[in-house]
Amino acid sequence: MPNYESFIKGRLQVKDIIRNSNKLLSMDEAIEFVRTAQGMEKSVILVQGTWDLTHAGHVQHIREATKHADIVLLRLASAKYARTYKSEERPIENYRDMVVGEFENVDAVLVDQTAINPEDIAENAKFLAKLKPDMLALETEDDKFHLKIGAVTYANSFLGASIKPIIMTLKHFNFTTKIINKIQSRTRRV
Repeated sequence: MPNYESFIKGRLQVKDIIRNSNKLLSMDEAIEFVRTAQGMEKSVILVQGTWDLTHAGHVQHIREATKHADIVLLRLASAKYARTYKSEERPIENYRDMVVGEFENVDAVLVDQTAINPEDIAENAKFLAKLKPDMLALETEDDKFHLKIGAVTYANSFLGASIKPIIMTLKHFNFTTKIINKIQSRTRRV
């Protein structure tokens, strides 16, 4: 039989730490967060996305990221970004920051206020070079994969960054847009 007492004590310690911290950060706070972690010789991996209608692909993305770094920083795309580059009806969830802030394996959430065009590699590289995470989590299934690799390469080659791309292929990858389309097609039949 497992020793549940030590497990419960450990969980309670973690909950006390989390209750006493605010995981939602501005850009300036996120820069300081990354600097502080690196000053403590801890590695930081950045995961990015809209995180709208959270699904198994999102969870797996975070789980995989935790295998590569000490600290997971999640960059939550702005609502303006979602409306401009996803769909005018997005984001679906108005409280995405609250949802992702509760993920146990996410150490901090950068609540991004920008709406940088995904095709603007130079601007995305500037963002990465300013933040300076040690790693960037990328999924091969992402339709913006090559643009994101380009931004990392640009940041490293021309802006003095040293960001390692962590390339993942996710078994349970899914797209929120596909989920929305599936729900809509089912409700039309009813």
